Amino acid sequence: MKLSGRLYALVAVPLAIGLGVEVMPRPVSGQTAPQQVTTDTPEYCLQLLDRISELARITVNPPQEATSLSAEGQRMCNQGKTRGGILRLRRALVLLRQTARQ
Repeated sequence: MKLSGRLYALVAVPLAIGLGVEVMPRPVSGQTAPQQVTTDTPEYCLQLLDRISELARITVNPPQEATSLSAEGQRMCNQGKTRGGILRLRRALVLLRQTARQ
């Protein structure tokens, strides 16, 4: 008896799961998880600015570079240059996180 592709999938996957066979491979130890895809929208700029504001509020003496990057990123987002703005906002967020951990 010859099984069609769909019928085979309907039978093989539940059988494999029942037997404890991994259907989806897991990342190998040492590999990083896949990057989260984000969009380059004005809304995302606002989300980043909110995160930066919250972190800057609790950070003692935020680095000047982070302050400059966030101001420039906000200016670029306001001008419609969202990709460049997001890059600067992300970098500012990283700097603030590093400072907050110290």
